[in-house]
Amino acid sequence: MEPIAPLSAHDSEPEKPPLVNQNTIEEAEATTIESLSGLDNGQGSLASQPLLSRKKAAALIILLLLLVAQAINMSQEQFIGSQGWANVLTPDQVSGSTTQAMTKNQAGQNNATSSRKTAKTVVTPQAYTNQLVSKMSLDQKLGQMMMVQFVGATYSLPLATMVNQYHVGSVLLFYANGNIVDKSQLKTLTHDLQRSQPDLPVSIALDQEGGTVDRLQELDGPRPSEAAIGASHDPQQARAAGTQTSQDLSSYGITLNLAPVVDVDTAVYSELHQDQRTFGTTPDTVTRMAQAYLEGLQENHNVVGTLKHFPGLGNVTIDPHYGIPSVTSSKSELENIDWAPYRALIKQGQAHAIMVTHEIVPAIDPTLPASLSPKLIQGILRDEMGFQGVIMTDSLTMAGITAYYPPDQAAAIAIEAGSDMIMGASNPDDVATMIQGIKQAIASGAISQTRIDASVQRILLLKYQMGLLPIPTK
Repeated sequence: MEPIAPLSAHDSEPEKPPLVNQNTIEEAEATTIESLSGLDNGQGSLASQPLLSRKKAAALIILLLLLVAQAINMSQEQFIGSQGWANVLTPDQVSGSTTQAMTKNQAGQNNATSSRKTAKTVVTPQAYTNQLVSKMSLDQKLGQMMMVQFVGATYSLPLATMVNQYHVGSVLLFYANGNIVDKSQLKTLTHDLQRSQPDLPVSIALDQEGGTVDRLQELDGPRPSEAAIGASHDPQQARAAGTQTSQDLSSYGITLNLAPVVDVDTAVYSELHQDQRTFGTTPDTVTRMAQAYLEGLQENHNVVGTLKHFPGLGNVTIDPHYGIPSVTSSKSELENIDWAPYRALIKQGQAHAIMVTHEIVPAIDPTLPASLSPKLIQGILRDEMGFQGVIMTDSLTMAGITAYYPPDQAAAIAIEAGSDMIMGASNPDDVATMIQGIKQAIASGAISQTRIDASVQRILLLKYQMGLLPIPTK
């Protein structure tokens, strides 16, 4: 990954209100009238009765009117249930039979609620993401496959254009690009990014290895390098480092860490060795430390790690930022040394994303750099190692690629080779160029729609693992 070159100054039908039985009302009224008439016929006129009898009659009429009004304003279930009666009658007025009816009705409501809860089915992440993909346009799908960077500390117009117009799915932050100024600014930036796409949230990425690659050092202080952690030979220190990094990133709304480096340091002259960016010099040390680190990093399911740099930079002298190195190792050496950590971590279920770098591996593909090679991406990572997670390129704007391939062609070749996510665009024009290159490859038949759908589903599953894509129930 590289920062942008400095610029000259990135339910069933709703229940209807109950129709009150008119016969019931008339009968009730008739009963009341007859009772009052009886007072006149058998016992003298109403006026001759004690005042208390008038009060009783008035109370009965008022009670009936209240019941009718309550029935009209409430659903039948509410009216018959305990809540409906409780709104009209005092505890002393509720008869034993009414209490039994209330209890029975409430039990029925509780059973119905319980049945509704039991009836809910949980949709699997695979099924849900498949549904999402089926409803997306091609532009939305290709946007999800882009990881972009930008210059500036705010959610600026160029960034908003990439996210909203081109549906970009991931944004990579750099200290060198002015994306990280202070804690408050960074939190505001990530909040604005997430708010911009609530339905398909943006994953926000950072290179946070520790040591010489520590993007948050000015905010949180220095974090130890992988070499320092590996030198302890204590996996608990690696796990603690992963946990700390997860807490750091989560506090700023960052969900994807482009770390750990799982290159095996086998050459003292390599740049990775000089910068102390690897856990150690043996596959076993790198695997044990990387496993513990990932356990700490990913334990809260809100930050996901990325293994890099496949097929391995532990034995090269040229930096892919400036050229394309060539790996002289045989396939057997690669399998036993450089690829051993990948194979082990994939088998353990710790690997969810892998970054492929720009280097020639003559033992596998003598013509194409690894980031564009189907023999390495599909052949080795997918077919031989069985990796089903997200594969991303390192930045396609590095000199090692741009010297030989224009951005549109590089993006199309990388997707055709098996990559899911393309890194490198830094403005809307770059994004448009790369997407257009992929569209042309689709139109020519070089890339199928099925191939695109598979990549987008893997990306959405990764977002689910980050906690960005909650799965609904129904």
